Amino acid sequence: MRWLTLYLRCRGIPTSAGAALTGVTVLWWLGHATDVPRLKLSIALLAVLVATVAFGPGLAGADPALDRTAGLAWLPRRAAHILAVMATAAVVSAVPALVGEPVAAVEFLVRNAAGVGGLLALGGVAWGAQWAWLLPVGWSLAVLLSGPASSPAYREVLTWMMQPAGTMSATATAVTIAFVGVVIHAAFGGRR
Repeated sequence: MRWLTLYLRCRGIPTSAGAALTGVTVLWWLGHATDVPRLKLSIALLAVLVATVAFGPGLAGADPALDRTAGLAWLPRRAAHILAVMATAAVVSAVPALVGEPVAAVEFLVRNAAGVGGLLALGGVAWGAQWAWLLPVGWSLAVLLSGPASSPAYREVLTWMMQPAGTMSATATAVTIAFVGVVIHAAFGGRR
């Protein structure tokens, strides 16, 4: 148990969890200030984004050389780390929906937490832990500015974040991005 406590502290998880919870609470409050359904969906997407991106800096250790020389198998630990980020983001963004009046469906929040977590993992591998947020934020902003699309099919896949809960192509896209993100992050890890 001591190893887990040290790992969580050195990756800044308690601070990230506090930031994620604070951001989601503020966005949940803003979501109840409007009655426009599209704006509520946008706020729900931003809540998932904040809950996930808060954990980006912890995707890599402070000393990559030390991580490489460790006598531990990093592949399963990295996979578990990014899966825990996805699960935590899903829980943190869904808690207001489970406790109070929901801004969006829980399925929408969980699907987006998995997909955005995969994007965060890919961003961590590509640009490093400090810049891991670029890919999920960039994709989210593009989707928010363009809005959900139902035709043609490729646009529905590209705007998976704003598709209603239960849309099969959006769910498949989010699961694929999450899977690829976990595998690539587990294999290569986040850069510093």
